[in-house]
Amino acid sequence: EDIEQFIEERNEARKNKDFARADEIRDMLKARHIILEDTPQGVRFKRG
Repeated sequence: EDIEQFIEERNEARKNKDFARADEIRDMLKARHIILEDTPQGVRFKRG
């Protein structure tokens, strides 16, 4: 599965104020040891 695709889906959820879905995606990625970092320039990710 493509990490960037999940990040884009999370961004859309946040834009639509669907924070429950955004959190669900963040938590799913976190369980896969992928840490998201929200910055003013956008979302960055790193493997934890």
